[in-house]
Amino acid sequence: MTQVELQSKVYRVAPATRRFSYLTAPDGDWLAVVDGQTTIQRFVDDQALWVEAGDGFRHAESGLLLAASPGEQPGAVRLSLGGEAPDRRYLGADGAPGAAAGFTVGLGPEKRPSEYMAEFQAQGWVALTQILPPAVLEGLQRLAGTDAFEGPGEERMQQLALGPALARATVEPVSLWLCREYMRTPDIKLGHPPSVTALTPDDGARPVQGWHSDFPYMWGSERARRAYRVPPGSDELCLAIQRNICVSDFRVDNGATVFKLGSHAAGQIAPEPWGRARDTYRPEHRAEHGLPYAGPETDIIEAPAGTILLYDARTWHRAGVNTTNRRRGAVIQAITPGFIIPFYPLGPPYKGFLESDVPAQLTERERREIEALMVHRITGPMGVFAIGVDDALTERIRNPQAPSAAY
Repeated sequence: MTQVELQSKVYRVAPATRRFSYLTAPDGDWLAVVDGQTTIQRFVDDQALWVEAGDGFRHAESGLLLAASPGEQPGAVRLSLGGEAPDRRYLGADGAPGAAAGFTVGLGPEKRPSEYMAEFQAQGWVALTQILPPAVLEGLQRLAGTDAFEGPGEERMQQLALGPALARATVEPVSLWLCREYMRTPDIKLGHPPSVTALTPDDGARPVQGWHSDFPYMWGSERARRAYRVPPGSDELCLAIQRNICVSDFRVDNGATVFKLGSHAAGQIAPEPWGRARDTYRPEHRAEHGLPYAGPETDIIEAPAGTILLYDARTWHRAGVNTTNRRRGAVIQAITPGFIIPFYPLGPPYKGFLESDVPAQLTERERREIEALMVHRITGPMGVFAIGVDDALTERIRNPQAPSAAY
């Protein structure tokens, strides 16, 4: 395998030592306590976290205690306030006392969302340690052909329709709450279709992605020397967050991303001598100049599989180099405010998803969130419209000499 000299500072995310719990309603939303009352929330913040306590659960913020007993469906529990009958008051599907509903218990985050948010705002990145459920992580590894499923993997544009794992990873609630809070908008979208990728073993010769900032900034990625999509400069408004889901363990030796952490606040492009992406894509660049810079000013985050890394899209970074003999899996997602045009069309993979049997395997909340993330809509006097790429006009601008009558 390739030998790569790195001088980067390494941050090691330790495995999670504790986890809060979710109490999930039948529709997939979460039981929370707000102003002292149990209710159902469509998002996960500190009010939706619980801690196992004896035969029930204690609310992580208010200390409210709930008793738990087996529900009618396998794996479900009935939750109640008060003591023994007749004082016991069961919680209904809306979170209020009423006809007993079946709630499911799920693994939540290691830290409170507010703690993650404080870290994110202070440093421009945050790690949500092993936040994905084991079944979701295994499904992603199957799609990627990594870890216990080492192999070619599934075709990327079809993956959303091949099982529920990718959809469930995409709608992970804490990372979405953090994205909405950090960018200060509830309307967020994916910048490109969700997919699982694998970084294959390096051969010592192929191009390695150079230094850049992510969509829609693309600082350092422009292949032609023209204006950037978002000009370099400091701006209080963040236009994108990058979400890297560690499908495999991220390590130095298997190509974990190389960063210049904190560079999101610099308001400028990575130095040209570091090897910008627009240059390193040239097939001959590596032979002429070697790998992009990985000196002592750079950083690498090692994290266990199932971890989600969020970072401000303005952060300078580049691809790592996989010096092992195994594939390393990841889900790489740009998340933007709804007014940003996506990098690639989201409509075709979303329609393929709808035509598959995957939506039937998801909760109402999961289906609702995937649609919100993948369908751009506009509301006007004539109602709501889904908007997207015009295939005919796309072909027209690619081939300006084509007869206009064809369009």
